[in-house]
Amino acid sequence: MSAIDGLFGTASAATAKWKPISANDVATGTWKAVTATKTQTVLDDSVEVSGLAKSLTGVAGKVFASLGSKARAMLDGFVKSGQMTEKEVSLGLRSLATDAVKSRFMRERPQDEEDKAWAAKGAAADKALHHKMERMEKAMQALGAERDAAHAAFEQDKDQEAFQARMVGPYEQFSKETADINREEEETAGGNPLEVLGTVMSHFLKKGTEQFQALDFTGLEEGDEDFGLLPKNDVKGKAAADKMMDLGFIPKLYRNGLADYAADVDIPGVGRGTVKDRLPESEPSAAEEEAATGKAALRTIVKVTQEEAPGLASFTAVTAEARSVLDAGYAAMAKAGKGVNLNNEADVNALFGGFDRRSLFAIASNSGGGFSKNEQAAAQSVMARQQKEAMTAADPTGTDPAAAYRAAVAFLDTASGEEKASVNWSVKRAAAQFGYESSMSRKGATPERVDSVSPLARMLKGAMDAQKDKVDAKALTGGAYVNSLMDLPLFKHGVTA
Repeated sequence: MSAIDGLFGTASAATAKWKPISANDVATGTWKAVTATKTQTVLDDSVEVSGLAKSLTGVAGKVFASLGSKARAMLDGFVKSGQMTEKEVSLGLRSLATDAVKSRFMRERPQDEEDKAWAAKGAAADKALHHKMERMEKAMQALGAERDAAHAAFEQDKDQEAFQARMVGPYEQFSKETADINREEEETAGGNPLEVLGTVMSHFLKKGTEQFQALDFTGLEEGDEDFGLLPKNDVKGKAAADKMMDLGFIPKLYRNGLADYAADVDIPGVGRGTVKDRLPESEPSAAEEEAATGKAALRTIVKVTQEEAPGLASFTAVTAEARSVLDAGYAAMAKAGKGVNLNNEADVNALFGGFDRRSLFAIASNSGGGFSKNEQAAAQSVMARQQKEAMTAADPTGTDPAAAYRAAVAFLDTASGEEKASVNWSVKRAAAQFGYESSMSRKGATPERVDSVSPLARMLKGAMDAQKDKVDAKALTGGAYVNSLMDLPLFKHGVTA
C-alpha cells in the first residue's frame, strides 16, 4: 500500500482505456470527460418497475438502479405522496452522484512525482506520530509502575514526604523522556506531525479538486435537463439532495448503492473501479441484493459520447468574484449615504448574506490575501451562524444534543473541497462527531457510523476520544474560527494536553 493510500483510503481500479493527463490539459481545462447519453433501461419481465424508475434517465436512472430496494421504495414514495417531484428526485440523485464520482477521483487519480513527494512527507509524519504514541505509552506505563510502588510504600509507612521523594526521580525521568520523544517526533516528521499531515491533505485536496474541475461531467443535452453529473456547487441539485435527506433519505440507505454506481464510472485517467469495502451497517445495494437472492435487479445500459460544456469555476475565480462583489456592496452603501460597520449584524447581513458557502470560505480563509481582518471575521461569523442554524433546526428545544451534533456533521459534510482542506473544518467536523457519539453514549444508544474521509479530521477525533474528559465538544464545534491547531490548548505541541 502506498503512503497516499494510507491517507485517502484504498480502492482498486479495473483496467480501462484512458487518455493520459497532460499538464497543458489540466492548465487549459481542455481535458474533457467522456460522459453518458440517455440511458436505455433493460427490464426483466419478473421485475416490477415503478413510474419513477421509468421516468429517470442518464445518471439519475443509473444511480436509482444501483440502490437497494428499500432506498428505491422510499424515493418512489416521495413522488407518489407528492412530497417531491420526479425532477427533484433526479436532481438530488445527480447531486449525490457528482459528489461520489469526485470522491473516487480524488482517491484514485494518477500520482505524479510531486504527489509522491508529498505522500512520502505524509507517511513520515504518520510514522512519527505513531512511534511517538508507542514511546509515550511505554513512558507512562513506567511512570505508573513507579507511582504504584510509591503508593504501596506509602500505605505501609504513611510518610507523605517519603512518597514525594520517591517520585522525584521517576517524574524527572518522565520529563526527560517526553522531551526526547517530542524532539524525535519533530525531527522525523519534519515538523509538527499533525500540521504536516494537514498540509499534505491540503495539497491533495487542492490538486485533486483542480484536476476534477478540469473535467466536464455535465453532459447536458438540449431539451434534457435530467441527465448528467452536475457542475460543482449546483444550487438546485444540492437543494434537492438536502430535501431528500430532510425527508429521511439518509446515507445509510444509499451508501453502498452509490459506491457501486461511482465504481462503474469510466473516469478518464482512472478508468472503472471496484468497491473494496462494503459498509455492513448500511442497506445493501441492488447488486448485493441480487447476489443474495438471485433475483434480477433493475439494470441500465449507458451509451457514451463526448460533450462540450463550460468547466467548473476555479477557487481563484470564486475568490476574485467575492472581492468584486464586496467592493460593489461597499460602493452601493456609500452611494446611499450609509457607513459600513462590520461589527454590526445588519451591515454584515447586507454585505455577506448573498454569498454561497464556498465564497464565504474564500473570504474567511483570506484566499489570495486580499481580504481584511474584519472581512474575514464577518465571513467566519456568517459561516458559524449557518452551522448553528442547522443544529438548532435539528434540536429546536435544546433537549437533544445528539440530534444537533448529528446535524452539524451532515452540514459540514456538504462543504466544498477547499473548506474541507482547512484546519477549521477538520476541528469542527471532529468535534461534531465527538459530540454526537458522546451524546448517544450518554443516552445508552448506538450512534450511526459517521467517520469522516478526512485523515486529519479522523486523527483529531481520535485525539478527542483519548482525552474525552478534557474536550468541550460544544465549544469546539461552535467556537471561534481555527486557523491553526496551535490555537487550541488541546493540541499544543502536536499532542493532546
